[in-house]
Amino acid sequence: MATASRSTPVPAAVRRGGLAARALRALPALAVAAGPAALLALAYRPSYVNYDARYSLLWARDILHGRTPDYTGAFAPTPHPLQTLVSVLALPFGDDSARAMAALTLLSLGALTWVVYRLGAELGSPAAGAVAAAVVASRPALDRFALIGYQDLAFAALVCWAVLLELRRPRRGPAVLTALAVAGLIRPDAWVLSALYVAYLWRGADPRRRAGLVALAALAPLVWVAQDWAITGEPLHSLHGTQKLAGEVRRSRPPQEIPTRTAWYFKLLLLWPAALAVPAGLLLAWRTRLRRALPLLAAATALTAFIVLTALIGLALIQRYLVTPAALLAVFYGLGVFGWLRLPPGAARRRWQAVGLAALALSLAYIPWQAGLFERLDRRVHNEGRTYADLRLVGKSAAVRARFERCGAISTIGHRPVPDLRWWLDGRPGSIDLVEGSKRRVGPLLLVPRARPWLWAEYRTRFAKVRPPAGYGVLYRNRTWTVYAAPAPCGTGVLARPPGGDES
Repeated sequence: MATASRSTPVPAAVRRGGLAARALRALPALAVAAGPAALLALAYRPSYVNYDARYSLLWARDILHGRTPDYTGAFAPTPHPLQTLVSVLALPFGDDSARAMAALTLLSLGALTWVVYRLGAELGSPAAGAVAAAVVASRPALDRFALIGYQDLAFAALVCWAVLLELRRPRRGPAVLTALAVAGLIRPDAWVLSALYVAYLWRGADPRRRAGLVALAALAPLVWVAQDWAITGEPLHSLHGTQKLAGEVRRSRPPQEIPTRTAWYFKLLLLWPAALAVPAGLLLAWRTRLRRALPLLAAATALTAFIVLTALIGLALIQRYLVTPAALLAVFYGLGVFGWLRLPPGAARRRWQAVGLAALALSLAYIPWQAGLFERLDRRVHNEGRTYADLRLVGKSAAVRARFERCGAISTIGHRPVPDLRWWLDGRPGSIDLVEGSKRRVGPLLLVPRARPWLWAEYRTRFAKVRPPAGYGVLYRNRTWTVYAAPAPCGTGVLARPPGGDES
């Protein structure tokens, strides 16, 4: 009978039914992933991407044109291998490549929302998962990161997925490490999780399995080192460059500030009602001996510890680095609100029900204040959109392009306009001369910001009063930017007023 069973073909109707059933099961995940993305896109109409994402698009274009990307340029961000690869895929969209990148990060937020729901449902109940997912989808900080193309959301979705895989099948091994390897091409935090996971699986694994686990864990660091070595000749360029950049843009923190700053960032990401209820979820998991929550708690703890330790050695400590542990902690908020549903009837269940409903009531009472945060987000996205739209007009100006093509260089006051300006001018690496701090000599063209209410705050206070060198005349001007040209076609000059020091 076994032979007959193996030789019997599977009916087409059964195959179709299986595929249809799987597709039907995938519909909720697709709906959740696409829902927040569509709502945010309709509400805010993203049109620009952040500094790092624009640089990744530039580097991808340089690579396709056979140029060496300027990883070592002044104020250049850390080059992330997967982001550069994804940027190559976005380049066919041309002028809309930024929107393509924003669409991907919006979908990453949707994917993160779904995975967080699944984590909450696995550990507690669908209600707990729904609350945790609602927290992730409705935080203004996370929504802004998605709207302007921050890769941290894709990283968070991959790490949370790896945790979910382990949750569903403990000691799963290669599948978890594969997800972490992909995440490790976005941020090095995942390398720590991979190493810890290999150590966890080491005992009881035979030599062949150990070799496979180590190879998967080492894949992302090796790719990263190979990228840095090939482009810059320095295998550890990303580490050294990130440390240098943190000091230049004043993102490194004194050791005594790091604990309070970290707690403050968690509060900003989760908002304080959820932040207050997370300990309730942790306590409930401990009291009910919910051992399945250990991988989630271990990942959140390891990631936070890694970020704190890197901050102690001089690397940056900023809010978006904590997106992934915050998303994992949101699951414990869901447990704090609805974890009592797992308890048997009795006094303990009633006590935890009261705690959960009180936590939920706090969040509901906070909605009017949260609406104010969304209004601020709307103003910020609108203002930054105007700033970047005007920068695009500079790059599309026929007069500016003609002089730039003739002389091959333009100077900018401050580093923030650099990647967008080079993108719109189709400039080569090194064609933008950065004027910041004490540097006062400029090239044949000079881009100066105008004091406008929608301009970046540090530019209004530090750079908007810069005066061009004597003899420079206005070549182009719009609402936000003025381009001055040297009296000689490709001459140079010295600023009449220094650019005002480094930005914060």
